[in-house]
Amino acid sequence: MGVVTYEFEVTSPVAPTRLFKAFVLEGAKLEGDGKPGSIVKINFVEGLPFQYMKHMIGGHDENNLSYSYSLIEGGPLGDKLEKISYENQFVAAASGRSVCKSSIKFYTVGDYVITEDEIKALIQRSEVVYKAIEAFLLANPDACN
Repeated sequence: MGVVTYEFEVTSPVAPTRLFKAFVLEGAKLEGDGKPGSIVKINFVEGLPFQYMKHMIGGHDENNLSYSYSLIEGGPLGDKLEKISYENQFVAAASGRSVCKSSIKFYTVGDYVITEDEIKALIQRSEVVYKAIEAFLLANPDACN
């Protein structure tokens, strides 16, 4: 098994506290109490490349607006990735904006070496979800306050 770490940032016009609440506190249905080790299962509609994904919660810190989790089943893992671990933090930026700072670790199966193009494609898929939640928050200014 190999481990590759990739770091990136995404900016948003939404305040960091609202993004944190939308992503962490009002997220998908849980199997467990929401504490570290709980499982979040996300089901997708027909026609998307994946039927579901399961995340294991690592933890979250409301004071620092940070959270961690690992994708442990489904989604893009296939037979080449054992898991993908995420550490994210929302930080304030100018004019009420925010920056999501992410560190992602890709745990590969066997001798497989993930390419930078594959990493970028996986991140691009994650950004689609991020932007959809951002769009919802912009369209619904009272949500997640």
